[in-house]
Amino acid sequence: MKTKLSLMIGLTVAALAPRGVVAAGELATPFRLEADGKPIDTDTGHASPFMVDFDGDGVRDLLVGQFSGGKLRIYRNLGSNTQPKFGPFAWFNAGGKEATVPFG
Repeated sequence: MKTKLSLMIGLTVAALAPRGVVAAGELATPFRLEADGKPIDTDTGHASPFMVDFDGDGVRDLLVGQFSGGKLRIYRNLGSNTQPKFGPFAWFNAGGKEATVPFG
């Protein structure tokens, strides 16, 4: 039986705020991330979120590494760096196929 887990994130405030706005290492209250108006769920636990400008548009997108299957979800940020709004995910592809890394 597959268990879906909602992605809860507790980044440092500095990771989400513009540089210099808050002190480095100050923790933010954890919150549930949503994409396309729904909580972000992974197929299994051990999700690894990372925010980076994946597509070069100057806005940080959300990448979520998923232990199950060794896959990477890409949630493009349709909002801004200070007010992110994530669209539906797409799997990371390489060579025309869903890319995976060894897992287990």
